[in-house]
Amino acid sequence: MKQDATAVITQQFIDAIEGGMLEGRWVRPWQNTGDGFPTNALTGRPYSGTNAFMLLIAGGGQWATYKQWQELGAQVRKGETSTKILRPIIKKDPAKIKEDMLIGFSAASVFSAAQVDNYNAPSIESKTFEDSAEAEAFVIATGAILKHSQDGTRGAYYVPSADFINMPAKELFTSEQEYYSTLLHELSHWSGHESRLDRGLNTSRFGEEAYAFEELVAELSSTFLCAHLGIHQGYQDNHAKYLKSWLKVLKDDSKALMTAASQAQKAFDYLGKFSQAEAVEAA
Repeated sequence: MKQDATAVITQQFIDAIEGGMLEGRWVRPWQNTGDGFPTNALTGRPYSGTNAFMLLIAGGGQWATYKQWQELGAQVRKGETSTKILRPIIKKDPAKIKEDMLIGFSAASVFSAAQVDNYNAPSIESKTFEDSAEAEAFVIATGAILKHSQDGTRGAYYVPSADFINMPAKELFTSEQEYYSTLLHELSHWSGHESRLDRGLNTSRFGEEAYAFEELVAELSSTFLCAHLGIHQGYQDNHAKYLKSWLKVLKDDSKALMTAASQAQKAFDYLGKFSQAEAVEAA
């Protein structure tokens, strides 16, 4: 019996959690792979949503199917294990009267550039964030209200009812990378306010499962943002709690990861506009 593609991807993520792949620093430092976003080696297009997240977990960089690598003159090494991603199934109207319709997904197998021979990846200038100027400019451009607690006891959190983010003082973090990766997580929550993307953060139905789902959305979105800005995503204090809550959500609903990734992509697209606006202003 053919397995549902979304269930395959969800199980891949569950296996990563239960296998300890996401413990501690749960994603790899991607600043050595350009802007960090996984892209298709043949088309040059970046992956998005669930696919971007799964490939970021697997290391980021360039990816392609077995056949696409062959088109590039490369060869996947024998014994290499593929990573599963979602491939949309589109129904086209032969008469071209109606718009193309998404009717489902199939699972596709891709391999990273690190898994192939005879491929010379294009050189990419490595990003460094010693002064974090770009990240700081991005945060300012959002216009989010940001408060800092000097003792750090309040932790990092977003308050939907008052629409502000609280952060421990920057000097309390082990590095600026840790500070900004945490702040990007909270900014992802900020994007869900009713005046922005309205993810229902300030409602009575925001219980334990809804909270876990929102945390998954925020963590996926911040993963995209960290990769986009070249920031090493750090360790969250509530990380173990998050993973446990995510497991329940994912096991209860095989489509939860895809739904969360879709919401995270919207958050990333919304917040990404501030990065683009800041870049245009600087130019």
